[in-house]
Amino acid sequence: MAGSLTEECIHGFEPGMCASCFPPAAPAAPAPVRRAPRQAARSLRSPAAGATGKAAEVRPPNLPQRMFHVTHVSNLPLILEAGRLLPPSEAEPAVRLASDLTLELRGSAPVPGDGSHDDDGVERTAADFVAFSLTPQATWWLEVQEGAHGPTWSEAAKAASTVDFVVLGVDIAAVSNTVVVTDGDAAAPATRLGVGTEGRQRMLARAAATPEALQAAEALVPGPVSLATVALVAVANDRRRDEVRDLLKSAGVTAKVAVYPPWFVPKVDD
Repeated sequence: MAGSLTEECIHGFEPGMCASCFPPAAPAAPAPVRRAPRQAARSLRSPAAGATGKAAEVRPPNLPQRMFHVTHVSNLPLILEAGRLLPPSEAEPAVRLASDLTLELRGSAPVPGDGSHDDDGVERTAADFVAFSLTPQATWWLEVQEGAHGPTWSEAAKAASTVDFVVLGVDIAAVSNTVVVTDGDAAAPATRLGVGTEGRQRMLARAAATPEALQAAEALVPGPVSLATVALVAVANDRRRDEVRDLLKSAGVTAKVAVYPPWFVPKVDD
């Protein structure tokens, strides 16, 4: 792990990753404006030249590097006992967030292309994949935070408190060979899916283009997903952190546990 123990913040994040413990430095005074010498016009289609005079490398936009799976803390003992995250078609959670209607829709939404069929040649649906978001402030999670209204959610989801959830963070690179990226709800007919290396990269770039696209996207991993891929477990408060740490320790899971309340509080528009 980078950094020493004394450099970690009280919320469990690595050095520099917490805006509370490591606030950004005050902006420096603006430097005096100096006019650059006039340069010859160049085509906007050509990359700008670097210090060596050679054309600079064209780089893709910053793509999401981590994905997030939210579950109720009551489901954590079952997940730890199994040692993996199971897709909805296999899981029997203590608290299920999706309504019966949602499960039915996802169970009838095929995921075409790579990973859409198992070894028996049976077509897989969205219900056979573990669903992740590309941001801890995904659209569906914000809906749960605001009361889980509508037919999408179960009665258990409507009654749950957001502090009773945990957010599991998985590096996309850990499952990059199998993940399918969508631009919305995988059960919606108009949703587009990025399958394979090129399709996945294209959809990740599309998600990174705007906050709204990032919040709407899903990352689907054919289940089950090993807990060895979980790099971070975020919780809402210190009491929950202590509880989750004890559960992970008893199961031999070494994922970092961090307290980060903003991920559990709905954002209020100004």
